[in-house]
This record gives sequence, C-alpha cells and structure tokens, in this order.
Amino acid sequence: MTVLEGRPLSGEEGIGALTLGGFLYEVAGRHAEREALVFGDVRWTYAELLQRAERVAAALVAGGTARFSRVGILMGNRPEAVAGLFGAALAGAVAVPISTFSPRPEIGFFLAHSAVDTVLTQVEMRSRRFADDVAALAPDLPYLRRWVAVGDDWEAWLDSGDAVPPALIRARAEQVVPSDEGLIIYSSGTTSQPKGVLHCHRAPTLQFWLQARIFGRHDRTRLWTSLPMFWTAGLNTAMGATLAAGGCWVMQEWFDPGPALELMARERVTEPYTLPHQTAALEEHPGWTTADLSSLRCVFGKSAFARHPSVTNPDTSWNMPVAWGLSETCTGFATHCSSTRRELLQSSSGRLIPGSRLRVVDPDDGRELGPGQVGELTIAGPTVMMRYVGYDQRDCFDPAGFFRTGDVGYFDADGFVHWTGRRSEMIKSAGASVSPAEIEVALRACPPVKLARVLGLPDDRLGQKVVLCVVTKEGYRPDAGRIAAFLKERIAAYKVPKEILFFEDGEIPMTGSDTKVRDKELMGLVLDRLTAGDPKAPKGATT
Repeated sequence: MTVLEGRPLSGEEGIGALTLGGFLYEVAGRHAEREALVFGDVRWTYAELLQRAERVAAALVAGGTARFSRVGILMGNRPEAVAGLFGAALAGAVAVPISTFSPRPEIGFFLAHSAVDTVLTQVEMRSRRFADDVAALAPDLPYLRRWVAVGDDWEAWLDSGDAVPPALIRARAEQVVPSDEGLIIYSSGTTSQPKGVLHCHRAPTLQFWLQARIFGRHDRTRLWTSLPMFWTAGLNTAMGATLAAGGCWVMQEWFDPGPALELMARERVTEPYTLPHQTAALEEHPGWTTADLSSLRCVFGKSAFARHPSVTNPDTSWNMPVAWGLSETCTGFATHCSSTRRELLQSSSGRLIPGSRLRVVDPDDGRELGPGQVGELTIAGPTVMMRYVGYDQRDCFDPAGFFRTGDVGYFDADGFVHWTGRRSEMIKSAGASVSPAEIEVALRACPPVKLARVLGLPDDRLGQKVVLCVVTKEGYRPDAGRIAAFLKERIAAYKVPKEILFFEDGEIPMTGSDTKVRDKELMGLVLDRLTAGDPKAPKGATT
C-alpha cells in the first residue's frame, strides 16, 4: 500500500450544508434562539447573527459587490467580523480575513495581492487604527472601491442595503455551490512573503462539521478563545465547529489573561481553547488561583486547567484532540477525536479525515514509499486548497494531483499518520536526521519549560549541532542537566541537544502574533552567546 485513504465522505453522518451561506442558514434554523456569540455586553442569538449577516450581504450587493468579488475583513474577534464573513458569502463574494497583527505595509500587500474590492474593518483596536491604515493605503490599491468601519460609518452602511429585497440575498446564496471560491487565508510565514491560500466553500464548512464532532461539541458548549479568525484554527476549530454544534463562542478581541479569566468565570465557559503560551500566561496571572473555573468540563490530563483548584468535575472521557494540518488543508487533515485514549493520542497525529488521501514520497526522486517509511507527506482531499492566489493550479500540485506539504513523516500499518517535522527544518547531525519538532513536542511535558526552540548550528565535526533554546516557567531555575535527562528518557540519544541555552521571558524574538519564533534573529543571539562563552548559560549547559 502506497496511498493511504480516509473513510469515504459519502458515509459520514452529521455533515450539513457545504457552502458558508448554507451553513449559516442551517445552524440558524436549528438553533435560532440559542446564544451564538458573546462579546462584552453584546449577545447575539443564531437568529440575530443570520439577520446581521444578511444586512452585510445586502449592503455589499447595494454597493455593487459581484459574485467572486473579494471582501477583506480586518477586525479582531467581535460579532461584526463573524457577520462580515458570512455576509460576504451570502452575497456570493470571497471572504479574505486579514491579520490584525500585520503592520500597515503587510496589510497593503494582502489587499493588493488578493484584489480586495471592499474592506470591512473597525476604527481602532488597542493602539492600532485600522480605518486610518486602509485610508492611507487606498491610493495604491486600484481594486479597492470602498471601506467601512465599526465605530464610524458601519451602521449607515448597513442601512444602505435596506432597499435590497431579502429574496435577492437568498437567491445569491443559493447560486453558490460547494466547489465555488469562498475563502482566502494568508499563511503566516516568518521569513518569506505570505501566500494567499484559496479555498472553495466546501473546505471550511466540512471542517466545521467534522471538528464539531472531533472536539465533542454540543449545544451546551460554551467555548472561550482569543484565537483570531484569520487563522484556520480560530476560523474552523473555534468559531465554525462551535456554531456547527449549536454552542456559544465567548469572544475575546485579543488575548489578555486577566480579562480572559473573568470571562471564563462570568460566562460559565465549558471549554477553553488556548495556545500553550496563553495557558502559561493564565496560570501565572495573579487572579488564577481565585478565578471560579468550576464550569470547565473539557480539560485534560495534567493540563493547567485540570489542575485548577475549582475544576472538580471535568469530563474524564475528554482529551484535547491531536491533529496534523496546515493552512492549505484548512486546518486538520489527520486527527484524533477527543474521546481517544491519552496514550494513543501521544503516539501519532491520528487518522485521515474522511475523503482524504495521503502519499509519502522520497523527497529527492518522488518515489512512493510504504508504511513505516519516512518521506515527504503529499495530500489530496476535499479540504485541500484550490490553489495559491496568483498561481496556476498546475504549479501547486504534482502530476497526480497531490499537494507536496514540505512536511516529513510516515503512516503506519494501522493507518495512523506520524508527522516528524519540516523538510526545511531537519537537522543533519553526524549523518543522522533530527527533527526539531520532535524535541519541542517532547518538551511540552517537561515541567520547567515554558518555551522551547531547537536550531541546527554549523559544526566542523558533526555537520550540524543540535542547540536547544529554553525559557523556563516562573519558579524554576535553569537546569540543563534536568532537561537533558528528561529528553534522554523520551528520544534517541543522538537527538538530545548538544547545547542547552536559557533565555529570559520575552528575550527570544517572536513574530507580532507571539506564536512563532523568528529563527534567523534567534540564530544570531545563539551565535553571539556561544562565541562569548554564553555567560547566561549555567554550568553543565553543554550535554
């Protein structure tokens, strides 16, 4: 067997409408009076969300937005952003969520690259003034015809669509089919220019339905997250999967640990959805121990939430799903469900989602590899992108129609997918390949480690030397010996880093979103340290 296949999609239960507009009509019909979104003191039911999205669609249509026009959404997590996304879809347009972390020049690149026709934004968020950014960029954006901002002309713009008959919006939405263009997501690279990933309607909506089941969501789910909708995790795993289940998204416009704890307590949140550094920030906040988090159910194992003194009645059958995916697959492509036993969760990235296919190929000659053989993961299926914006489809896929992910891994004889790292990141040390991701994932269970990043440095003897950069949690002293011993029990000896360097919190350079390390800048810091003998490294840092 050289092609691994997921279950047939045709046999899957619980899959509803596969266009964004159809999805909203379906969930609003099922859960009309249930609470869909909470944002501060604003509460929208499913019926209200549909009504607001239809008003956005009507205003777009009144302003001349055509089918397949691109509508940029430059907002934080707020109800108008959700209405904007679905409103664009109801109008037959393509939604383009834009990163609020991006500086003005990068916003300009996104808007120009995707030929955005209309921008839906907000006047300001924290220190940013997005309406001013768009106005300043507009003269250099030939496709841009208008922009409207929450906090300025938003309500007047919505009123401009009042003359558009509701039947026309319904007709526009019904013209859309699952294979139509529906969404552009920009990848968040740290070194190269981001790529626009063009998805059809089927990709996000199928993920909505599947992930609701994968995460065990239902109509009593109250999910808190600050993950933004311009990331597929925020769009699909948080927003879409919660609405697919009839649950409620408790929204936070940007991550702030104190208000986050207050929101979870006030809104009786059942499932917190966080990145590791956010969980660490919550646990370190002064309000952590006194926050009433007794409503939390979907917590797992030894996580910080499971250890919280007020969490006394968790769902012991629920575990955080483990998955492998990327922007080009509109989130998870292989995954475990929340009901999977923890020991099995830790052994692989799960099984392929229904309707999907995976080949592992030799990265040098393209030869197909079988079970247990490590190579580049190539994929095809219903949530794989249509193409990159500005690229011919033939340039995005191999001759067999598979997308070459650049990820390295294998599948086993039982059909489980194993992701081991990125081709571009693999470290060749003493003739052996070392995956930084494998080491970093192992260290998630190491109590002192708050942040870990593995780099390969040139070495005359080894070719490359494995170097680990660590930020420790509050209350832990740097101890290279302890970390090395921890790793030696979990990974092969040749993979254990030769150097372990410690950094202060905030010292490791990160992207503006604080989710990815800027490796090039970190490499410079590491070289400076090692050249100077690393005065900050404790004795024994070399393993």
